[in-house]
Amino acid sequence: MKRFLKKITPKFIINLYHRLRSRLRPLEINLKILLHLPLKKKREKIKFEIHLVEHCNLNCASCDNFSPLAEPEFISVEEFKKDFERLGNLFNHETERIYLLGGEPLLHPDLLQLMKISRENFTSGEIDVYTNGLLLLQQSKEFWETLRDYNIGLYITCYPVNIDHEKIKALAKEYGIYINWWRENDIGKEFKFMTRPLLLNKTVNYKKNFVDCYKPNWCIMLSHGKLYTCSSVPCIRHFNKFFKQNIPVTEKDYIDIYEAPDGEYILKKLIEPTPVCGYCDLAHVRYGKWHQSERKISEWT
Repeated sequence: MKRFLKKITPKFIINLYHRLRSRLRPLEINLKILLHLPLKKKREKIKFEIHLVEHCNLNCASCDNFSPLAEPEFISVEEFKKDFERLGNLFNHETERIYLLGGEPLLHPDLLQLMKISRENFTSGEIDVYTNGLLLLQQSKEFWETLRDYNIGLYITCYPVNIDHEKIKALAKEYGIYINWWRENDIGKEFKFMTRPLLLNKTVNYKKNFVDCYKPNWCIMLSHGKLYTCSSVPCIRHFNKFFKQNIPVTEKDYIDIYEAPDGEYILKKLIEPTPVCGYCDLAHVRYGKWHQSERKISEWT
């Protein structure tokens, strides 16, 4: 319906609407803060992602998970199982969606075991392995059978790299695996990426950033027993270590899943703004052509 209305509405009315909305937005945010109203809509079910590994085999410039800066790091099966059992119990084994990603998740030597654990603890809801696809054709028969038997899909980003999409599609069809190709329509076109620059020596209004950015309460990240409302937050440690910076992540920026009394508490906390949001410079978001990282701080600032 939104797409239909956009097509039939004159462009000048759409432009007028966006101008008015941008001017009224700060007033709306301030009014919600004053009245202690939620700044985002609470989710009905938990939706989150988790890094199986921190590093990657693609090395994208300005990666918002800072994978080009990360040292090789694999989540342990024991920690993964413990955290998934805890969240599964808190949310009655139901999820909206879970992404098993990285970094590049196919680099993890115990990937099949992690896939099985994820489905055993969340029997209801979508689970996907989120990959760049470079290693898919090297996977064993057991990998494809595990996807099928545990009802786990593939989410593949169509980066401008050389992978055989048709062979992957044929394998998925053979095993009955669901694939979601992100940006498949961009194949053969210039692949753009977006950078949200980090601020190093000052901060901005973190509550306004929390509202204006799509990532909070959408790209929720589970990391070492904690849930972060934005997936970039637990990964900032790689940026800090590589460039010797100190963007702080405090206890106000996450939820300890072992201290949360129930799932409802977590869902409510995820729509509360976090101070670390103030280190994103959303006023100067950049767009550029995808390329390999040179690991320069200017890619992220």
